[in-house]
Amino acid sequence: MSSTSTVSIDLTGRTALITGGTRGIGKSIADKLAAAGATLILTGTKAAEIDRLNSEKTTGNISYMQVDFSDEKSVAAFLEKVSALEKIDILINNAGVNRINLNVDTTLEDFNFLSDINVKGPYLLSREVSKIMKKHRYGKIINLTSIWSAITRPGRSIYTANKWAVAGLTKTLAIELAPDNILVNSVGPGFTLTEMTATTNTAEEIQKLSDMIPMKRMAQPEEIANLVLFLSSDLNTYLTGQNIIIDGGYTNV
Repeated sequence: MSSTSTVSIDLTGRTALITGGTRGIGKSIADKLAAAGATLILTGTKAAEIDRLNSEKTTGNISYMQVDFSDEKSVAAFLEKVSALEKIDILINNAGVNRINLNVDTTLEDFNFLSDINVKGPYLLSREVSKIMKKHRYGKIINLTSIWSAITRPGRSIYTANKWAVAGLTKTLAIELAPDNILVNSVGPGFTLTEMTATTNTAEEIQKLSDMIPMKRMAQPEEIANLVLFLSSDLNTYLTGQNIIIDGGYTNV
């Protein structure tokens, strides 16, 4: 006796804005949402790369926008374009940066640079996009945090402060926007085997980190993207205000 599954994720007709969507976890999220039928707006920092991607695209369901969240003028111009959009159903604040240094060796420039991208970016974009979502009484906002929004280690004072701030922003937005049927959650990835991870760590370093994880391996970017896909979909109708850590058990050790 055969049966057909009634569980599916179909984002046809939904528009998703994903920051930092051209590489790493952001690209995996973009690929998952595109496969589910969503129309995508992806951001990147480098204008030349964005121009190239727009000229090379083969579908009208994906477009690219340039924004540098460390540059006030760039952010202002970007927000003006976003505010003019008719509909955004899904916002994924994925863009982020890190600089690892002991607190005594950090500078104000480090603090401002990381905070502008990691905290001010999601704050401003969530503020403007939620205005659009409220008009349609529908929306999903997912902020990418990190395991460093739950634990920490030396050298991450600014980054940890940033990610705890985003987790707090998530919780407040969730209760403010719930009456408008807008669900807001954050996802905190653990060690993930992105292209950057593979190129900035030796095989021995990756193995050493993997051995510290109960599942004895790093996450694949697609595994993080699957969680974001669920949170973005109509399978999620009640989960809001949560910072979901996805780390193979690392933060429980």
